[in-house]
Amino acid sequence: TKGGEESKDTYRGDWANNLKHGIGKQIYSGVGEYNGYWENGERHGEGVMIYKNKDIYSGMWKAGKKDGQGTYVFNDTGMKYVGTFKNGELVQGKWLYPNGSYFQGNFENNKPKGKGTWHFANGNTVEGDYT
Repeated sequence: TKGGEESKDTYRGDWANNLKHGIGKQIYSGVGEYNGYWENGERHGEGVMIYKNKDIYSGMWKAGKKDGQGTYVFNDTGMKYVGTFKNGELVQGKWLYPNGSYFQGNFENNKPKGKGTWHFANGNTVEGDYT
């Protein structure tokens, strides 16, 4: 292993019926690490994923995917998604920029889609229907 990084997937935590179940920590080689709740072998319930690129998702999971209330922070840009995730993607909430500007509304494929409003740091707002 270079730099002391673990080069294989490892799990430490609770089990039930030979499946990860309860609270545990999973290191995914080359991807990142998850700390949180498990059900039937999958990330399920509240948990935090810290990705290799230092992005962080903190929130609810269902059947291994981001699902429910959560916050995703982009390490490189400082941007954040805060809101409701479904099947791994943001569907409704805010996209916040470090300068204070943000978009609030609906999302599809993690991009503004449908009704929403841009709130700019200077106080201006732009409301619209995004396609």
